[in-house]
Amino acid sequence: MHYYEVLKPKQCLGEEFDILLSLGWYPMGQSIFTTSHLFREEDTSPLKVNWLRYSVASVPEKTSHRRIVRKNRPFEMEIADPYVHQEELDYLYEKYLKSVNFDGYSTIENATFSENRLNIYDSKAIIIRDGDQIISCGIFHKGDTSIASILHFYDPDYKRYSPGKYLILKTLDYCRLHGIEWYYPGYVIEGNPKMNYKLFLGQDVAQYYSPEPHPLSGSWLPFRSDMLFQSMNHSLP
Repeated sequence: MHYYEVLKPKQCLGEEFDILLSLGWYPMGQSIFTTSHLFREEDTSPLKVNWLRYSVASVPEKTSHRRIVRKNRPFEMEIADPYVHQEELDYLYEKYLKSVNFDGYSTIENATFSENRLNIYDSKAIIIRDGDQIISCGIFHKGDTSIASILHFYDPDYKRYSPGKYLILKTLDYCRLHGIEWYYPGYVIEGNPKMNYKLFLGQDVAQYYSPEPHPLSGSWLPFRSDMLFQSMNHSLP
């Protein structure tokens, strides 16, 4: 099955947001979309994508998690609630984009919402500072029982502190503090390891969305490591 759809709701808050996430949909700017495959150049096969989620209560505290938290103790964290655009974040995002080797949103606004425009989501951000300098930021949308990470970016000079993974851990802490049941980090791509870091919370407790027999009546199943490897069966119907 291969599909790609986009919805543009007037609002996507609370229980409605929870339901759409549970059906394998994901925020993109001021819309919400779903896809089963990543389509690249016309002469290449599409790659299967697998949407992920974690039951917050099932995520164990690992030694590697504690190590990342210890490394980041010198830094201060704040929660931007609600999330609003800051010029300093734009500068940080531009620096981050120049340091990565994959396509991302061209601006923060493209991933979230334009300044002075109504935001259909309940958006918040985790901001990490080294003194007065912002060194990383994780933007997420919140429903009643779910949180979805939208954009993580950081100063590449601080890469040794694992800032992306630290933001995920702090988002999980936010979930625990506010009684959030489900954490959605996005998807991983079959045959492309660039998104595999989203599994560091625990591949054995991750779930993926199976859109069978129909995208609106699929189910969440235990993630399997073999799903990270490219299948040869990608012919389109």
